[in-house]
Amino acid sequence: MPLVKLLNFLAQSFYCAGLMVLMTMAALVVSITHYRRHKSLRIFAYYIALSLLSDITAFFAFPYPTDWNFRLVVFIATTNAFLLFEFIGCTLFILRYIGSPLRRRIIRINGLLFFGLLIFGVAMIYPHVMEMYYVVLASVFLVLPCLIYFYELFLTANPRPLTDQPAFWVVTGILFLHACDIPLQMTVYFLGSYQEAAYTLNYILYSIIFILLIRAYLCAPEN
Repeated sequence: MPLVKLLNFLAQSFYCAGLMVLMTMAALVVSITHYRRHKSLRIFAYYIALSLLSDITAFFAFPYPTDWNFRLVVFIATTNAFLLFEFIGCTLFILRYIGSPLRRRIIRINGLLFFGLLIFGVAMIYPHVMEMYYVVLASVFLVLPCLIYFYELFLTANPRPLTDQPAFWVVTGILFLHACDIPLQMTVYFLGSYQEAAYTLNYILYSIIFILLIRAYLCAPEN
């Protein structure tokens, strides 16, 4: 039965994949209801929607062996679209809060270097591109803009408490997700039978970032 197959699929991740989907749906609802309230966070409504679409295609691709190739191609396409949008969206969001021309230039160069290495990697090893290569690359190049944001944050006088700044919650979530994802992605393929259990951490990390996005949307609007 389809429901039994789906439950078995969720059980492989100790139902953390299901938790992630619930957090994604909750964040999507909050982002839609607060869409007009936070102009700077509007990009994350699309980010959350793409994440949910990627999750849905995963549920159709993996539990059911029928039309495996077609389902897998759809899943890979939506996942790659989400990961690419994640890098671009997070980088553009952080740039909004960087005032120093030098540090803005560093972030732009960081983004161009990422795309250069991505194109080089795809050209060299396609079609044998592992997800690990892209995810690790994107995570490494997203950590630097986050660190620059926090460096400038503590150099700039702001009368609003950090807990009332939506960007603080968002960038904290981005940094936590990708800083933890780097060692996970680099080691998960060497864990053998423990690979699925270890990858459960990725679902937990995304659940956390969606919780932090919800917290950001609940802050008072920025001027």
